[in-house]
Amino acid sequence: MGKLRYILMFGVFGFGLALGLGITTADLLAQESHRWVAVVGKLVLLSVLAGWFQGARTWSESFRDPVPFPPNYPPLK
Repeated sequence: MGKLRYILMFGVFGFGLALGLGITTADLLAQESHRWVAVVGKLVLLSVLAGWFQGARTWSESFRDPVPFPPNYPPLK
């Protein structure tokens, strides 16, 4: 899996969307937002920014072990 695909999948659509939905839902329940366009804009902005940073940070943590060369394949039966 490439770095961009990992960041989009686990960062933006995972952590970022969850954070954005949580914050915008809290704003809607508190009735601090007056227009749905502003709520959708905040959701998109939070999802992309927070998700991008979280995904980039976890990418470097997830793939630290070097790949052995040549790969250690299990023996054939």
